[in-house]
Amino acid sequence: MSVLRVLSSRLFCPTLATKRLLSTSTSEGKDVQNTLLKATLPHVKEHGWSLQSMQLGAASLNYPSVAHGVFPKGGASLVDAFLKECRQQFIVSAEERKNTGQLEGYTVNEKVKMLTMMRLALLKPYAQQWPEALSIMALPSNVGMSLGHLAELVDDIYFYAGDKSPDMGWYTKRASLAAIYSATELFMTQDMTPNHAETFRFLNRRLDDVAWVDASTRQLGAMVAFSGKSLLSLLAMRTSQRH
Repeated sequence: MSVLRVLSSRLFCPTLATKRLLSTSTSEGKDVQNTLLKATLPHVKEHGWSLQSMQLGAASLNYPSVAHGVFPKGGASLVDAFLKECRQQFIVSAEERKNTGQLEGYTVNEKVKMLTMMRLALLKPYAQQWPEALSIMALPSNVGMSLGHLAELVDDIYFYAGDKSPDMGWYTKRASLAAIYSATELFMTQDMTPNHAETFRFLNRRLDDVAWVDASTRQLGAMVAFSGKSLLSLLAMRTSQRH
């Protein structure tokens, strides 16, 4: 039974048009979510990661008001879907660069810098609304989701950078980059320079100044105090999935 069907049975008696939407299969429901995400994002700039944005997105598609139920946790599900879409866009772009030789001739460090900037750029259209998204992800019920996205993000970057660090070096680099990326996200939300130029200078400085390649275990602990063992556990899970 789809999320929409469950939600409708509890909230209202659906119209014929709504029944058609609610009868979708799981894969079709995913398509509905992706379609609604794209329709909702233009409204996020004015109304934030809110129910109102989702309702306006649904109305623009002539979907019934219940359609926002494809985001069962409201704003948290909307942010989650957006970050999943960002990841897919990043992977497509990274694969294209890899397959066309655009990553050849660079060191791992240089590729990490390029790929991190590329990933961060996907947030630029919503930089002013990102503090709200960060607040949503910081809620106790959403911390697991937030750390999961961060773990995938840094692992994707190092994967396409060609990093093959053994043992503790694998964890150290990813956890260090996670801390730098998170700080840069926060910086971007306050950056008023054209095209967020200062944000990318900030990122450059952090990657250049911090000994993120050869950080000791003690330095690692200080850098990732915000996530502690949770982040390392998620990164460990990624090891078995990808390596």
